[in-house]
Amino acid sequence: MCGILGLVAPSGQLLSERDSDISAMRDIMTPRGPDDAGFFRKENIAFAHRRLSIRDLEAGRQPWLSPTEDCILVYNGELYNDGTLRRELTQRGHEFRTRGCDTEVVLAAYQEWGVDCLTRFRGMFALGIYDFPERQLILARDRFGIKPLFVMMVGHTLLFASSVAALLRHPSASKRPNWHAVSHYLTTFRITLGRETMFQGIWQLLPGEVLVWRDGSLQIQRYWDYPNERDEVTFAEATERVRSGLQHAVETRLVSDVPVGMFLSGGVDSNTIACFVRGASENRELVGGCGGGKSINPKPPHAPLDDFTAAQRCAQHVRFDYRKVQLEAGDYYDTWQDLVRQQSLPLATPTDVILYRLALEMKQVVGVVLGGEGADELLCGYEIPHWSGHDFDLACELAKPTGLSPSVQRLIRASLESQYGRAGFSSLVDHYFALNSLIPLSAKPALFRPEIYGLFDDDAPLIKYYAESLTEHTEETTSERYLRLLHRVNLESLLSRLDSATMQAGLEARVPFTDHHLVESVFRIPIEQKIDVTPSESAPYLSSGELSSRGSLRSKRPLRKVASEMMPHTLAFRPKASFPTPVAEWIADPWQESLREKLLTSPFGQAVFEPNALAELANNLPHTGMWVWPIMNLLEWGDQQFAA
Repeated sequence: MCGILGLVAPSGQLLSERDSDISAMRDIMTPRGPDDAGFFRKENIAFAHRRLSIRDLEAGRQPWLSPTEDCILVYNGELYNDGTLRRELTQRGHEFRTRGCDTEVVLAAYQEWGVDCLTRFRGMFALGIYDFPERQLILARDRFGIKPLFVMMVGHTLLFASSVAALLRHPSASKRPNWHAVSHYLTTFRITLGRETMFQGIWQLLPGEVLVWRDGSLQIQRYWDYPNERDEVTFAEATERVRSGLQHAVETRLVSDVPVGMFLSGGVDSNTIACFVRGASENRELVGGCGGGKSINPKPPHAPLDDFTAAQRCAQHVRFDYRKVQLEAGDYYDTWQDLVRQQSLPLATPTDVILYRLALEMKQVVGVVLGGEGADELLCGYEIPHWSGHDFDLACELAKPTGLSPSVQRLIRASLESQYGRAGFSSLVDHYFALNSLIPLSAKPALFRPEIYGLFDDDAPLIKYYAESLTEHTEETTSERYLRLLHRVNLESLLSRLDSATMQAGLEARVPFTDHHLVESVFRIPIEQKIDVTPSESAPYLSSGELSSRGSLRSKRPLRKVASEMMPHTLAFRPKASFPTPVAEWIADPWQESLREKLLTSPFGQAVFEPNALAELANNLPHTGMWVWPIMNLLEWGDQQFAA
């Protein structure tokens, strides 16, 4: 993996930036590429690169210039079908000077097929190509956004980079908060809103997109999208799709010239990957690691199987060396502040810190890790969100004359109110925010100063983004639309978190559940084969929250079936969990004084938030739960970026 950077002015113009400025922007990304640095400058372009060596360690230095010197490439990624492409390109007359460098294959593929080459790539990538004869820049990002790519304009010059921090290092970069993205972050924990980032003027290329920029004219198009069709398959056929597709995805992601390991959470996703890894690497020494925070409360008797124990049992089952990282509250707090500074962005979730510290530990013994991100979004692993389309449909039934008996109507209404309260929802987007908002839209007028809240435009951009996403495929059921939305926006957020945490530690992360052949195949499986409800007389009339609390929802059914054939039942059917991070406990006790001081004295906080709102939070920290987490991140980020 790598950090890439490019500056391109319209043809006929020269870049005004000094080499030292461009090198400084590049070297901000040294953690992403600690092994080598490259620089190329010619006429109107400059490309720079930081390299993390994973394959073909002696070759692959970038920027990569074509043999004819008419195209140049900077590339951050990994192709898993580069051998197949290399053979095909060789048959078409291309000559290669490396034995296994996928960078060389990427540029040759562009020269052979143009931007259509992207549809042939199987892997993760963000890339920039400058085509001198055509006087055009090509930017592209993989189908699901595993690798980041940010863009900024300075005058007539287009800049792109793997990190926001690199762009902010430009001498003419303007640091201004993007209030639409700030509001979105408070509501969803997500640090991007579509293309928009937390900084005005810096935006991202979306997953599955290609950008062509020529002398100031910019075009963006999608080269990949989700399938719209559903296949009528049996549960056995659905299970076989998952088994064969995941096995192949795992095996192709084991190709490496450095040791490979696993992030083990103890859940069925990473456990299943670990079993396939061991099956493909019978005699290989492998390492699995689990991370978390140390609770200040004693473990209750008869508590469910925790992540550490489950991960250790899985490691024993597949004969992995097991690594455990458990952070104390103070150590976590210091790392949290450092990460916000390194990334120039607030953290998405408390797990970010755990992933980063686990990545640092794993980096001591491996160069690549596999992770289970993407399974929940693909196979309906979030019980309540993925079943909640049923809630909206129930509410719609209540809103119109039906043949439902009064007793059934009372049952439905009581069940929905127990989960959503009496407010109800008049549209699908209202329902989405009722279910998925950390800080509700309605709470923001009292939280922010009026002059700042006015910049949110009543959250119209936020509402519009989700409304358009949820109404794009009206031919689908409500549950299918939620599945599509969660796979796009939630997965992108998880992958961004994974990339930031691992690359900051100089570690490459690979995600088998994002193999696009696997996704396309499993996406066509009807949702009923992925999640269902244990039959009961009242089940059709109960909300998703009530069904989940009763243990009536069965998620990721095909994957659990595959897992049950490879591991003990307790690991295959363990309830969903994540790396344990007792932030709510720490907010209430060891962090309370530090957080209180920050809330009351933060320069950014005083300028942006209502003082009374911050004071109320400061005086009630033990009762705020996770409400205060995104606010504290914003204060830390804002003080570092805007109040210095």
